[in-house]
Amino acid sequence: MVEIRTFDGDAEEASRFVNGVWQATYGQELSLATWDARFLDWLLFRQGQADRGYLVAAYAGGTLVGTLFAEPARIRLGHREVDGSYASWNSVAPGHRGQGIGHKLAEELFRRHRERGAHLTLSCVASGTALAQRFWGRSSNARLLNDLGLWMHVFDPKALARWSLHASERALFTLARPLLRQGFHHASTEGIRPYRPADLPACMALVQRMMAPVNLGYAYTPGRLAHQLQYRNVPRTFVLERGGEVRGLVNYYTLRMKARGELTAAVVDLLAFDEHLPTAERQRLLQVAMQDMVHQGASCAALLRGPCIPAHLMWRSGWLPWPGGAKVTCLLPTADVELPTSPRVFTHLR
Repeated sequence: MVEIRTFDGDAEEASRFVNGVWQATYGQELSLATWDARFLDWLLFRQGQADRGYLVAAYAGGTLVGTLFAEPARIRLGHREVDGSYASWNSVAPGHRGQGIGHKLAEELFRRHRERGAHLTLSCVASGTALAQRFWGRSSNARLLNDLGLWMHVFDPKALARWSLHASERALFTLARPLLRQGFHHASTEGIRPYRPADLPACMALVQRMMAPVNLGYAYTPGRLAHQLQYRNVPRTFVLERGGEVRGLVNYYTLRMKARGELTAAVVDLLAFDEHLPTAERQRLLQVAMQDMVHQGASCAALLRGPCIPAHLMWRSGWLPWPGGAKVTCLLPTADVELPTSPRVFTHLR
């Protein structure tokens, strides 16, 4: 008998279970992020202080056999913001598949959304995860939108070539080595510093401006943005200050990635600028953040492409478009939620 209820473990248990399931399912064919306890504590647990209402789990005889975790969030839906969530880490132990556990987890998550008056769940399904895409593709409550590709910067092509599972990627990283631009190492740090809590109002204004083109995606409240920008040394945020005012920010975190061995990747979540900040200064801020990524041991960096990301800035800074990435998924607890006909999506890579 499988019981569906609120997850009662901690970030360590969640990390062990989710990583174990995904490695058993895809470890031989895909490079996978290692969702460690520090990362899950940042997004989902907050040292036991987070809202657990959307942390849904399945237990068989007291043993954890499935998870579907979501973080309460404000969601931009058309021209308004609504209550919803951001979900990921949908995992069912291989020995318990075929019993409808994934469907039961989703139904319970939807029920909790309806109970709270929440409108939708936003999620990303990684390209190449055929099992996950088939599961959500069969759900009448799910809408799979267009793929979001990546912007990618390679700091250490030799490490990427050794690490990649696929011969074509190894050859690409090897051949591209002479073309990869490393000029960011020389960018000046003048006026650029780590984020401080007093910067929050200015950063909130920058993020709101960044969101102007978006009609579907993750929206920030001041409290959620403060947590995004600074929490126990997990996210790293740099701001550019001119004339005593914060004019730009870059926010990223690091993950261990497993394929043929492990390496560290930097993932950029937020890139926001004052509209009058010159492109050269935007580039310098991004480059200083890239210097820090290298200092943190990152072999590469990535962020999702989307309407908030200025393509000319990424090209100038040596970032290249990368195919694949993730398919945006909207999970709809009720049938009366209307999605934009031409979605301009902002979300995070999870």
